[in-house]
Amino acid sequence: MMIYLRKGHTDQVIVTLTEKQTLSVPNYLFYFKQRSSNDVVAFVILNAADLSQYKDRYNKFSINGVTHFSSELAGEWEYMIYEQSSTTNVNPALATSLLETGIMRLSDTDSFSFTEYSTNNTYIVR
Repeated sequence: MMIYLRKGHTDQVIVTLTEKQTLSVPNYLFYFKQRSSNDVVAFVILNAADLSQYKDRYNKFSINGVTHFSSELAGEWEYMIYEQSSTTNVNPALATSLLETGIMRLSDTDSFSFTEYSTNNTYIVR
């Protein structure tokens, strides 16, 4: 699975966690590891923050890029999402079980613009 986040923005992510969870009302440990620098960002999102209307099919969360990633290196990150009963634990070894893994792409900006050049072309046909 691939997650896209932008620094300085709150983005919504959709994942499939319910199908593998064993706890009835788990909290989710989001654990991100940068692929080139090995920097780690970890935080807990409470079960009540799940925005999905169909939790049996998918889970939807808002992730604040300002709070968690504003000073982090853009690029590809590996992510792991664990279930746990704790509301504060950020150590994966203490979580109950791993629910999902994938790649997260963190971008520096939310928009870019193309540079357009205007040229005069002269064609000679012989």
